[in-house]
Amino acid sequence: MATKKTTSPLRSTPGLKDRDAALDAFAAGALPPENLEPVQQVYAWEEPYVREDVMKQVLLKMPEPLYLKLKHITSYTPYNMTSFILEKIAPEIDKEIDRLTGSR
Repeated sequence: MATKKTTSPLRSTPGLKDRDAALDAFAAGALPPENLEPVQQVYAWEEPYVREDVMKQVLLKMPEPLYLKLKHITSYTPYNMTSFILEKIAPEIDKEIDRLTGSR
């Protein structure tokens, strides 16, 4: 014995008159453009939860001759590969960020 499925009555969308009134009421509470404060851009590296002591890993593929040159440098200097790359690339990253964001 199958039970008959009951359906709820269909509900219609609000009429245009009701929707226009709701939009007008919403817009009436909005600030005019001259009273809006400019939004300050917050970049990912400026977020408060970003920590200097957290290290992220990046896989870096390079041609073998370049790798061997880097290995040679680290054999004759106090650098390890990571510290050498970080010291040399960090100023370039900052320079490119300044160019892209128009800061400093």
